[in-house]
Amino acid sequence: MIRRLGAALVLTVTAVVALASPAWAHVEIEPAEAVAGATESLTFSVAYEGSATTGLVVQLPEGASVSEVPAKAGWTSAVDEAEHTVSWTGGSAAADDTFSVVVVLPTTPGEVLFPTIQQTVAGEVAWIGEEEGEDHGSNPAPRLTLVADPTATTSTTEASTTTTEATTTTDELPGTTLEAEQRDDGSTSAAPWLIGSAIVALIAVALGGTFLKRRADRAQEDGSGDGGDAGPGNGGDAL
Repeated sequence: MIRRLGAALVLTVTAVVALASPAWAHVEIEPAEAVAGATESLTFSVAYEGSATTGLVVQLPEGASVSEVPAKAGWTSAVDEAEHTVSWTGGSAAADDTFSVVVVLPTTPGEVLFPTIQQTVAGEVAWIGEEEGEDHGSNPAPRLTLVADPTATTSTTEASTTTTEATTTTDELPGTTLEAEQRDDGSTSAAPWLIGSAIVALIAVALGGTFLKRRADRAQEDGSGDGGDAGPGNGGDAL
């Protein structure tokens, strides 16, 4: 009788361990951290806990998309864009195994979940829990922490600096232009008018002098002619 109770107890403990073992193992993502918006190769690690894995279905978080599914010997992969999932079927893993996929990650930093269904010869295990825990009742979903891209922050800062320098240079231009206009309004602008006026005055003086000289010459010629005519006339009257 005691032997029968002992055998029954052993069978009961074995059954409990077999059912509970999938809850002890986790499906984990490597790497655990990635840059938001980057294209990253993610590896889902599945532990063997006494029941061979025959399939894996992973649901992507909002804002993520599959870029590529590397070939895995003995397995067939498929991407369902409508369901937002990637899956592997047709194989059997009686040991720890990994499944890789290249994903374009969401652009918002934070923690994102990849709910996963592990198919085994004993049934399915749903790794979909939102809370991460180690107890038997928690089947946490694989999760990934997204961080901001430090390169994007640096580029933005450099662009701002460049814009500021360009603005400063532009602000100096109106002052330079204004100074040029002021110089044009001063002596530089008046010089052509003064030179032109002096040339006109010299031409006028030259023309006036020439005219007066010619007039004087004509008057002298006219005077000489009148004297010649009077001589003979006066002499005739005297005779």
